[in-house]
Amino acid sequence: MPLETLDETAKRILDAASRRFLHYGFKKTTMSEIADDCNMSTGNLYRYFPSKLDIAETFVRVLRRETIDALRAIISDSELTPAEKIRRCFRHKFRVAYDRFHNNPKAYELSGELIVERPKLAIEWENAEGLIIAEVLKEGEERGDFQVGDPRRMAKIFQDVVFRFTGPAVIHEGEYDDIAEELDAVIELALYGLKCRVAHA
Repeated sequence: MPLETLDETAKRILDAASRRFLHYGFKKTTMSEIADDCNMSTGNLYRYFPSKLDIAETFVRVLRRETIDALRAIISDSELTPAEKIRRCFRHKFRVAYDRFHNNPKAYELSGELIVERPKLAIEWENAEGLIIAEVLKEGEERGDFQVGDPRRMAKIFQDVVFRFTGPAVIHEGEYDDIAEELDAVIELALYGLKCRVAHA
């Protein structure tokens, strides 16, 4: 179901399902339980979502749209330099990932299920985020701050470098402040590399 067409009933279903997914786990949640939580028949629930996996995918798409909107807001701030935009984008991604996954095995289970069953969802997300990072890198190159080359390729490299901090794997990491400090150091190292390329161009 396209996010733009979600009505109040669909949103109520997503809310009820997400509470069950994150408390009991995706595998232990049934369509009939979700329907009961929404005071509707299971047949009516299937009219909105063909499967539990479709509910989970839509739930994640809503969360990811919120994240993309937040990243867009960051890069549209004309007061920030491209380097500051990069820092804030990945710091925001880290905050979201940490809040969502750290010490939350049920969220980690849901993410893993979707990666296996709906791998295109992860690719779409990576591409959408990559376009935003590439836009900032291109801006930095045009200002003379960075030597980027191919912005999309460099954005992918940035995503790979910080994945440990911004993906579901953060569930295995330690305290927020310690990881944030390490993330900052990794970002600074990557930005320093881009600046050095300018100096040697």
